[in-house]
Amino acid sequence: MKRLLTILMALAVTLTALAADPVRVRVLSIGNSFSRDAFSYVPFLMEEMVPGAEVEFGILYIGGCSLERHRRNLESGEPAYEFDFYRTGQQHWTLERQVSLQQGVERLPWDIIILQQQSAASRYYETYQPHLDILLDYLRRARPQATFAWLMTQAYGTGYKPLGNMSMDEMWARVNAASQRALDETAIQLMIPAGTGIQNARYTPLDRLGAAGHLVNDGFHLQEGIPPLIEGLTATAVLMRHYGVEVDVEKSRLQITPQWRRERQTPQPNGEPEQASDEDYRLARQSARWALESPWQLTVVEEGGDN
Repeated sequence: MKRLLTILMALAVTLTALAADPVRVRVLSIGNSFSRDAFSYVPFLMEEMVPGAEVEFGILYIGGCSLERHRRNLESGEPAYEFDFYRTGQQHWTLERQVSLQQGVERLPWDIIILQQQSAASRYYETYQPHLDILLDYLRRARPQATFAWLMTQAYGTGYKPLGNMSMDEMWARVNAASQRALDETAIQLMIPAGTGIQNARYTPLDRLGAAGHLVNDGFHLQEGIPPLIEGLTATAVLMRHYGVEVDVEKSRLQITPQWRRERQTPQPNGEPEQASDEDYRLARQSARWALESPWQLTVVEEGGDN
């Protein structure tokens, strides 16, 4: 009898879990190629780490687009964007061209809308305003149920001319400080410390990755494979927490190969994924975890050490 009761209780728990509504995710990013860097793998990470999740993810894209240009596009209604879209079940990204900012925002009742600044300007908060507040005011009226998030983008790699007289660390610190102001002074509620994850990884053996080194393909875009995975893991944890789901990034076992990437038609690839070891993937997951634990500071671990 006792064994029968145990079996019935286990069955009841299972049926309750099956009856629970799946986590439904609706996220829109308004950005440029750095949004594609950060979010191309995110829908697949969400599906891996939250079984049953129903994901709808959109990226409104213009190459090199700044907050000021987004604001001008809002005012003009120009259909200047490419719209990358993923929905659970379709297995790969799709691309639509000549979309206006308003059309992208109105496409779905988004739960989260993510913004970012153009990479060179991301170091200087004076370039954010008044454009950021104007965009947020529009988004509040168009999607009053949405939560607003900010993508802290990565610093340029050493040797990339637009870095100027700054070091990678100094550019990261300036982007960091500007991102903190955006979080403190605007309606933004969520911070995705993707740039901190990349800068952490640059203090590990992963720094060798990328055609240009320092995890970048061309000086500033992330090389496919490990680098976008770091940002993707960071973003996945922040976004899923908004839905009440805690994600342990170190439990992900997703590995990125050229075939995997091509099958999923990830937006605007920068090169192809480089060969990486299990240790490389472990360091990638750790770099993301460190960024989540300490988004405003770098985590530098002595060689052979752990955190």
